[in-house]
Amino acid sequence: MKNIPGKHHPRAKLARRAGAILAAVLLSLLVVLLVGAELTRAIVQHRRQGRLAEDRQQAFWIAESALQRAEHALAKSPDYQGETWPVSGEVLGTGRAGVATIEVEPASGPAERRRIVVQAYYPEEAVHRILYERELFLE
Repeated sequence: MKNIPGKHHPRAKLARRAGAILAAVLLSLLVVLLVGAELTRAIVQHRRQGRLAEDRQQAFWIAESALQRAEHALAKSPDYQGETWPVSGEVLGTGRAGVATIEVEPASGPAERRRIVVQAYYPEEAVHRILYERELFLE
């Protein structure tokens, strides 16, 4: 009687075992790749949120500085009506520039009362930039 390979043959058992091990290794690899992809996504999202918070803070400080700039300009010359004030990246220490538009107009009430409106953009030339607006009334 010849030895015919079948279910109970040692080679068949070895092949099934090797197939099961290969399937387990591939499944484990898939799980590791999915976890790695999720971690990468979370890191990228965290970095974007951090950058957005930094940009908001920078736009806030540009707006605050622009208000002070307008106050000083009005103290020197009551005819000051505003300007577009570019702020270089070197001054900001970020390498990215910002810009503020300052408008000064008369406000209701006493004749010397002024309304200062500031719009600060940071970064200046980005597609996704932050706008921070401030308003101040001076008597």
